[in-house]
Amino acid sequence: MASCSATTSVMLVAIAAVAFLARSADCQAEKRLTSVQHQQQQQYYDSSEDVGEVIKSKIRPDTYSQDPSHQLQYEKHGKQHQQDTIGSASTVYGEQYGGTLQVQQDQPVADEEAQESISSGSINNHRIPQYTRGAGGPSDIVEGKNVGNRAIGNNYHPGAPGAVVAPSATGAGYAVDSVYGNLHYSSQDLVQDQNYQLEFKYHDYDKMTKFLRTTSSRFPNLTALYSIGKSVQGRDLWVMVVSSSPYEHMIGKPDVKYVANMHGNEAVGRELMLHLIQYLVNSYSVDPYIRWLLDNTRIHVLPSMNPDGFEVAREGQCDGGQGRYNARGFDLNRNFPDYFKQNNKRGQPETDAVKEWTSKIQFVLSGGLHGGALVASYPFDNTPNSMFQSYTSTPSLTPDDDVFKHLSLTYSRNHPTMNQGVACKTGTPTFNNGITNGAAWYPLTGGMQDFNYVWYGCMEVTLELSCCKYPPSSELPKLWEENRLSLVKFLAEAHRGVHGFVMDEHGNPIEKASLKVKGRDVGFQTTKYGEFWRILLPGVYKLEIYGDGYIPKEMDFMVVEQHPTLLNVTMHTSKRQDNTPYRQPIPHFYHHHHPQGIALAPKPPTQDSGILSSITSGFNNFVSNMFG
Repeated sequence: MASCSATTSVMLVAIAAVAFLARSADCQAEKRLTSVQHQQQQQYYDSSEDVGEVIKSKIRPDTYSQDPSHQLQYEKHGKQHQQDTIGSASTVYGEQYGGTLQVQQDQPVADEEAQESISSGSINNHRIPQYTRGAGGPSDIVEGKNVGNRAIGNNYHPGAPGAVVAPSATGAGYAVDSVYGNLHYSSQDLVQDQNYQLEFKYHDYDKMTKFLRTTSSRFPNLTALYSIGKSVQGRDLWVMVVSSSPYEHMIGKPDVKYVANMHGNEAVGRELMLHLIQYLVNSYSVDPYIRWLLDNTRIHVLPSMNPDGFEVAREGQCDGGQGRYNARGFDLNRNFPDYFKQNNKRGQPETDAVKEWTSKIQFVLSGGLHGGALVASYPFDNTPNSMFQSYTSTPSLTPDDDVFKHLSLTYSRNHPTMNQGVACKTGTPTFNNGITNGAAWYPLTGGMQDFNYVWYGCMEVTLELSCCKYPPSSELPKLWEENRLSLVKFLAEAHRGVHGFVMDEHGNPIEKASLKVKGRDVGFQTTKYGEFWRILLPGVYKLEIYGDGYIPKEMDFMVVEQHPTLLNVTMHTSKRQDNTPYRQPIPHFYHHHHPQGIALAPKPPTQDSGILSSITSGFNNFVSNMFG
């Protein structure tokens, strides 16, 4: 009996041990399952940060939802902030983003104008689509996690007294103005601050500088002020960054720019840029569309490229050339390198500063603001047929003509009168839908928009904003209202087409990889973080990628109307039998002379010489003075 009891006890202990081990195994399995689920969930949220943020950054303005549905928290300058992600209750395209809507309790109430804008849907009533990846498979997608949505600090170093230096993509830096650096205001205080106003009048250099510095000090989390150089007479060429990350590059998010007043007597653009800056910072807390734009774009605004010329121009002069040129008498829009014709004009401080600026920051989209006509003019401005070119009126089309027409139409169609194409006065041309090819209007050599496009792949459009170059200040309120929506919508077009990262097989970004969309022979390059962008319309394309020491690659992808395409590229190193890196012959892109040496181009047409060239040049100057 005792032996039986002992046996029973042993059996009970064994059963209990087995049950305990089974339970432990179940617990471990549950833990592993929970861990896997957590990892999967974390990967989803990681992708929301690495890719989802790219989704947010690439949603076009006419597909944006008025109903952002969740928020991400992130650290910025040591403080906790809330960032609206672009979630949506819309399932129009079969996918819903985000969770439930969270409303910030400390957000100020929108003023009547903002409420009217939101309720009318003039800017904000848009939908969000699902996001599409390009072809390439998992191996071409996963590396995006290595270079996802991360803020890259500028690592500012001391510069001149009262300034800090921001390194650019090429390692050089600009002095960030901090004269008013000790003055700081909260965004909520500023919305309610009635003293922060900008009158509708023209601001000379000192008043413009004061406004920019005041804005920078009052909105330190949305703006940064820096100078890219000085004019002939020593005036700073101020640039203001407006973004929720003004001091940091957000990987995967594009840089765009506006350049105004390069002709000193074309003053409307200068003032509209100041009002645009004020509008953006004031609207950030009350307008979800502006918040989206600033959260996903770094907007650089150069209000006056020719401050010396502005100082001698006179209000009310609609025509003529007083103040048009810089202090040395040079037309700055004839002072850039040219693809079609050698430009022998001596470089000026203002254009040299803009060229260096453009080389340091890879801008995706740009607008040059002018006056004297009402039209959006797109490249090319010059043409191979340069003999008496002002009489030809022959279009000189780029490989991206469809995109440039679309960008121009985006501006003109959001303008109440530009799209009508009505002539400013008798004897001046009319423009179908308010847009024109530059060379078809009148060709010119050394223009800024051709330089941006051919040298750096930045798509720039010239925006002529008023029939009168320097109208009375009483017309500024009307001009601002006519252009406000167009100015915002145009910048948002940077979030269209394709973008992604180029990395090696180890997930490291490849800097200065050369890219080209097949059939569009204007190349572009990756940033130091391997990023690239290209504005494209819906269609099927092939991307050609070249890197020094890497096997060339081609990838097919599709762009649709509703949203942009994320296309990540993995390149593999290639070595010869002697173990030296293989160097792929450089492809023939459109670039005439790229400072970074990425491409060669066909030989440009021969330069005109002698008296015929002088007559042609003189006539072109006469035409440009007449029409802007």
